[in-house]
Amino acid sequence: MNLDDLAVRARANRDPVLFMKDIEPPFIIDEIQYAPQLLSPIKQLVDEGNLGPGAIRLTGSQNFQVMEGVSETLAGRVAILNLLGLSLDEKDGNRMVSPNEHFERLLETGFPKLHGVREREVRDLYLSSYLQTYIERDIRELARVGKRREFETFVRLCALRTGRVISLSDLGRDAMVSPATVREWLSLLEDGLLIKLLYPYHTNRTKRMTKSPKLYFLDAGLAAWLSGWRTAEQARLGPMGGFLFETGVLCEILKAFRHRAREADVHFWRTRDGQEIDFLVEADGRVFPVEVKMGSPDASALVKLEAVSSPSWQPGQVVSLAAEDAPVSLTPEWRLCAPHRLDLRLT
Repeated sequence: MNLDDLAVRARANRDPVLFMKDIEPPFIIDEIQYAPQLLSPIKQLVDEGNLGPGAIRLTGSQNFQVMEGVSETLAGRVAILNLLGLSLDEKDGNRMVSPNEHFERLLETGFPKLHGVREREVRDLYLSSYLQTYIERDIRELARVGKRREFETFVRLCALRTGRVISLSDLGRDAMVSPATVREWLSLLEDGLLIKLLYPYHTNRTKRMTKSPKLYFLDAGLAAWLSGWRTAEQARLGPMGGFLFETGVLCEILKAFRHRAREADVHFWRTRDGQEIDFLVEADGRVFPVEVKMGSPDASALVKLEAVSSPSWQPGQVVSLAAEDAPVSLTPEWRLCAPHRLDLRLT
């Protein structure tokens, strides 16, 4: 059942009990946020029936509205999967692409409706509508954010900072809001699945959550569009090229787990003397170091893992667009790979 269909939506809202009697599990109801009244009879069906996992699947594109109804009505009866956009595997399979083609894929975004769309006008119209509807309506209005212009400016300022450590005071000054408001709005964007905050890696888990985080958009193409980059060449060669590439790599890491109904803790690693690793991915008791270099990496600049790692650390991976065009001599603890060939030992 697709509640985008106005006739179906009207029946569901007019008499949700009767609507549910007309369908038998297993079934899928798409865009459930348009008929939240269905959640009560669904709860009754779950409580009364002998249903197996996945017999009822509810999908929605407006996270706040969906989660508000689900958390109130179906608590303890539902598994929640937050899916991101299309991955590189879903777009191109195992095909190697040129650096410019890779940035074309990034600018295309992970939205399924923009897959294969090269016309800038079509993409601009879609993303402009997305900005006005999801970001301004679903996040700003549902969360009762009163400062519309400041909030839109804030979202664009966050896009310009993707891949960087953020300062609440600096971001608040540029957006002309207080640091407390910045903290609140960052939480809204994270809950709305627009951004991800990564915290520095410490063996002491309390310290991880008290240090300044790095901000990443969960769609590199959306970040590029909000930042004003409209062509692949502009995005790749501009001052944000490396940050957008790094953002795309993080998105692929998160999709690799989330699209398999799994989660991973991702942090960044940095020492006072300037050594750093872009991502440390913790999963199943193991730590996977991932370094991101858009061009050909300098082997001498890579962190010597034997000096900093523990037994749980796996060999490091250097993600580069030059992975197959320019062989690089790396130490045995680091290996070169393309963005779509990260090995996180997922089964």
